[in-house]
Amino acid sequence: MLFEKTIYPDDFPLNIQIIQVDEIPFHYHQDVELVYVLKGEIRLKNGYYNYLLKEGDIFTNSGHEVHGLRATDSDNVIAVIQISNRFFTQYFPQLPKACFRTYVNDDRYARLEDLRGMLLHILLDYTRKSFNYKSTCIYQMIDIIKYLNQYFNLFAFENQVVVNFKNNNPVIVERISHIINYVYENYANRITLEELSEREHLSSFYLSHLIHAYMGISFQKFLCFARSEMSEIPLLETNDKISTVAKKVGFSTTAYYEKFFREWFGHSPQEHRVLFQTHILNESNPPRLQQLTETLSVGLIARTLAAMADHEISPTIQHIQLNVSIADDVPSILHLEHSFTAVLTLEDYTFLGSRLFGLLMDLNIEKIILYCPQEAQDNSASSFEFAEMHHRLRALGYEVTVSEDSAPECSGYRTSAVYDSIVAAIHIFRTYFSSLRTNVTLRLRDPGEPQKILKGFPACITSCGIPKPAFYAYQLLKNIRGELLYQEKNYYVIQSQQNPVTSYINKPSYTSYAIVVMNYNDDIEHLYTRSTDVYKTNESIHAFMDELNIDFSLPVSSSQYMIAKYTFSNEHSIFMHMAHLHFPEQCPMPNHWLSLLNTSPQTQISIEQAENELNISASIHGVGINMIIVEEIL
Repeated sequence: MLFEKTIYPDDFPLNIQIIQVDEIPFHYHQDVELVYVLKGEIRLKNGYYNYLLKEGDIFTNSGHEVHGLRATDSDNVIAVIQISNRFFTQYFPQLPKACFRTYVNDDRYARLEDLRGMLLHILLDYTRKSFNYKSTCIYQMIDIIKYLNQYFNLFAFENQVVVNFKNNNPVIVERISHIINYVYENYANRITLEELSEREHLSSFYLSHLIHAYMGISFQKFLCFARSEMSEIPLLETNDKISTVAKKVGFSTTAYYEKFFREWFGHSPQEHRVLFQTHILNESNPPRLQQLTETLSVGLIARTLAAMADHEISPTIQHIQLNVSIADDVPSILHLEHSFTAVLTLEDYTFLGSRLFGLLMDLNIEKIILYCPQEAQDNSASSFEFAEMHHRLRALGYEVTVSEDSAPECSGYRTSAVYDSIVAAIHIFRTYFSSLRTNVTLRLRDPGEPQKILKGFPACITSCGIPKPAFYAYQLLKNIRGELLYQEKNYYVIQSQQNPVTSYINKPSYTSYAIVVMNYNDDIEHLYTRSTDVYKTNESIHAFMDELNIDFSLPVSSSQYMIAKYTFSNEHSIFMHMAHLHFPEQCPMPNHWLSLLNTSPQTQISIEQAENELNISASIHGVGINMIIVEEIL
């Protein structure tokens, strides 16, 4: 039973194990397999070669390669990732024919370090079973296979050791790929250099030199290697005569077979059978291993990721300085006078109680869409509560619409951790200042039970009622009315005419300004287009460390001015509070303590005297938002 059939439970195209290994007997399988040593060391035999894999090493088994693992004296923990060829060939048709070589004798090889990071993230997401983890892992594996294809595919032979080779000529790479694939598909048949020459439309002389130059051995020797390698399966799987095995894999004579087998494996086929046939995988010789618990696995993977981050070279931090002079005669880009509509459910009303109405006032909601599915309307108790909710909202002056389907803007949503983070606030501001639609429809509260804090749902507050960055973005935007004068990637300037209070009724109206400054990059912006998990979102936010400084010069009349600055930072958000707790599925804090968490923007108010010009500064480190309101004191 040398062949191992890979099982993929629940039609999930990845089989991932975090294990301590005593021994995994010799076997082979059709699908690609990655072995990543997370701790200690392990011995791996693959084909003709034996490897001592140490912490950080990654080994890739292609289909039909006979391999086995056994422990050394050192403790070990390895991750084994099996990849379903059947599933991933829809994205990578050549995957079953790929030959990935990820064992590199250079720990500091940059491409290998990147691969380690990619594998650690998929291991962490899979082990933690975070929300939507299956889709996340599939997308991550697609990126990993792309990376393997780009940097770890194809090989050469030097001194009978397989090593990576690189060539920037895509024509050469394609030709070598054709040759390798053709040989492995037809090794048991008669193959000649002349036949290959015709297939590649090249002369035999040129093709012979090309193969030797880029593979390190002659065509005939490569063919004999492939046949010797593939002979290991019938050699260990059957008791056929050596002569029969030789004929099966394409050798013309037994002596010829024995010569090349010995050259690669270091002993004869018969000796190989004696040495290893009793160590193949079967019912009487199963794998001896131990699965690590989720807690131990997560802890080890998280520590490994943290150690990688500590050793990484700090990224270059950009310091951006902008000076913006606001003219008093700039034409308006867009008139801003939006109204807000909230989507509510009976669940929201039941959970929030009277607090619901305070939240609606905070957001300056004008219209309500009550979502009530037919099954709730048919239930007498639910129907009574819904009628009460409907009545109270109308009594408070809201325009109420009842719908069996949620609003189009809030239906058919995809879950993504960005909705819980500061990235959502950035998206809301950008959309607000670019949309011609005058009505904004928003979902007030995450659905479901409150025990799970972050659900990745596009709403303003969590299920347990904690405001998210999206809530504060809408709360500040509700008061912005007027003319959008400047619209750049990092800032917006809005001007409006304000009427004085009653005590100054004889005073003419005055000009006020609202300035929004945002610091982010393309990677942060693109997060909003993906179904990103909490760990990737957290990593992307922390990876962006650029500093943005903008000085604004505003034309004003000689007077005193109140300047109110509201600062959004990731540190003061429910997302970051949960990050400090490692994103638990169930928050360990009681609700009465959870409600005390500070998630609101920091506020700073000052009064300045100005003579014809007012200078305002905004400074943001990393991902963040400043909103500055400037009003004359009359």
